[in-house]
Amino acid sequence: MLDLARRLGVSRATVSNALRGKGRLSPELAGRIRALAAELHYIPAHAGRALRTGRSATIGLIVPDFGQPLFPIFAQAIERAAKRRGFAVLVGDSLGTAEGQAAEIDNLIGRGIDALVIIPTRGTTVEAGSQPVPVAVIDSAATRGNTASSDHRDGGRQVAHHLADLGHRDVLLLAGPTDSKVARERTAGMVEVFTAAGVAPQVRHSTTSFEAGAEIGAAVDPAGFTACAAAYDALAIGFVTALTARGVRVPQDISVTGFDDLVWARIVSPPLTTVRQDLAAIADHALAVATGERQGSRLFPVDLVLRASTAKPRHKNQHLTGGAS
Repeated sequence: MLDLARRLGVSRATVSNALRGKGRLSPELAGRIRALAAELHYIPAHAGRALRTGRSATIGLIVPDFGQPLFPIFAQAIERAAKRRGFAVLVGDSLGTAEGQAAEIDNLIGRGIDALVIIPTRGTTVEAGSQPVPVAVIDSAATRGNTASSDHRDGGRQVAHHLADLGHRDVLLLAGPTDSKVARERTAGMVEVFTAAGVAPQVRHSTTSFEAGAEIGAAVDPAGFTACAAAYDALAIGFVTALTARGVRVPQDISVTGFDDLVWARIVSPPLTTVRQDLAAIADHALAVATGERQGSRLFPVDLVLRASTAKPRHKNQHLTGGAS
């Protein structure tokens, strides 16, 4: 910075303001400073700034398992929200265990992060006051101390309303894990609406994986229901793949819905009716709370995305003869 200031005949503070986009500088002078900085390949010394200010301008993000397709998308949304605020992001993967989560919290705090954003591993809770840095939690509205969440229960309601309005009365519900607050919220919304419509869905619990959905799809009797509502896209896509391999048509024989609107949901055949979360808004609020810009928790609305995997039922699948494989 001193070299830039000497070459341009300005103060170090002027150079700093130009590079950070602050202060009352003319566009012409700010442009000259940034152009020379680029020419000289100037890179801000974040370590030196951290020593001066006591802040690293770094956010820690912990996800439950990068093997699950939703969490890389979440990480990208957090990264974008952090960059807009001038923060870098260090990411830790809990690898699906409470022990891994605790180790990653210690690891990131030890690296000097200013704040922590965490999507907790199933069955765990991270209290904001339990850590030496500010904490923002992205989980379910039912989670104590949650900072930002999609309205998972309403997403379940929207799915169930859609299937009930189409006329489905024999429904299989792929509810995901029993220890997931998010899964419980989604399925509770579905059951609430189905019950009001006089529908008693068959409920199956499993992991959230594509493989779990495929295993269920290969084993169920397709004549026993006309629709399947899955709490996760991965479950729904595995289920559709297994049905297709058995010669069961979607949606002509069985309608299928998911939840999350992963890219897979758009490219599977047929494209999947699912629920879309506003991940950008969730990430922005979590970062704002973590960095002290805002306070309080927020619940974000979700949208049902209608695609070709749902249709009206055809006579309770009486034309189907395939049983469990």
